[in-house]
Amino acid sequence: MPAREPAIDLPRPAIPAAAKSLFRLTRETVVLLLTIGALIGATLAYPHSFPTWANLTALLRNMALDGVMACGMVVLMVSGVFDLSIGSMFSMVGVLTGWMLTSSRIPTPIAVGAGLAIAALGGTLNGWMVAKVKVNALIATLGTMQVFRGVAVLVGGPGIANLPASFARLGQAEWLGLQSPIWLLLVIAVAGQYLMSKTRFFRKYYYIGANPKAAHLSGIDVERMQIIAFALMGLLAGLAGMAFAARVATATSTSGDGAELRIITAVILGGASLSGGRGTVWGALAGVLFIALINNIMIFARLSPEWQSIVIGCVLIIAVAMDRFLSRNR
Repeated sequence: MPAREPAIDLPRPAIPAAAKSLFRLTRETVVLLLTIGALIGATLAYPHSFPTWANLTALLRNMALDGVMACGMVVLMVSGVFDLSIGSMFSMVGVLTGWMLTSSRIPTPIAVGAGLAIAALGGTLNGWMVAKVKVNALIATLGTMQVFRGVAVLVGGPGIANLPASFARLGQAEWLGLQSPIWLLLVIAVAGQYLMSKTRFFRKYYYIGANPKAAHLSGIDVERMQIIAFALMGLLAGLAGMAFAARVATATSTSGDGAELRIITAVILGGASLSGGRGTVWGALAGVLFIALINNIMIFARLSPEWQSIVIGCVLIIAVAMDRFLSRNR
């Protein structure tokens, strides 16, 4: 037999130091740098209209309710699941609360409490189907998305206008020049970041997302934790929908359409992973701010809503591709 030739140890291609440093950058940092770049570019392009107090407060007001929902979505995505029904929940709770205030003449505090209870119950339903019945989260929340949307249209029709002033004040009140939805986001974001980073209960979601079987074997009640996460998501989506209805004094049955894709895109951009185990509240809010800023710039550029949808879709594809790429290189 012929002698075997010695194996040749080919040198591995060297990775440039710049590329290594790029891999070490977190997505939160990348999004922050992109946001700063977009702010500078928009200021140079529209120096008389973009960097104004009125526009910046409008930008914060428009991102506030998406940010509230992103705080709930990041908990779900850290645990390895997501919720496609939040846009329909947003609309349904606003419409049901408006219907209770106008048609049934229920006092504002009771109507608000009932609306939030309905939101939490809808989220619990999603969690029960995913955790107990073992329905895939995509299918379960896609189904409830249609149910919630149908209820919103059935009850509210095109919308319920002229909501009581006592309810509208909840969304229109101002303090230090900022409307209440912005303060609502600030409170929920600070609380969410603290809970996710400092408390033992919410840290369990990282273990569940990283390896649910190992989390279960270590004593974590994975099913219970998933139900709680979905209930929290439903509650925050309902709260955001109610705040929006109060701010505009009108509850419309389509106000939340498309919110689910915006929120998921923002959370992935901000560092969360579709496979679970990663994500922060601050990162999710950075993603929400970036998307809101892009929409704001496109309005100044007078692009149609269709183009805005195209851009958000492209951002979602890039975010998912970036998630896979960084996961492989990590």
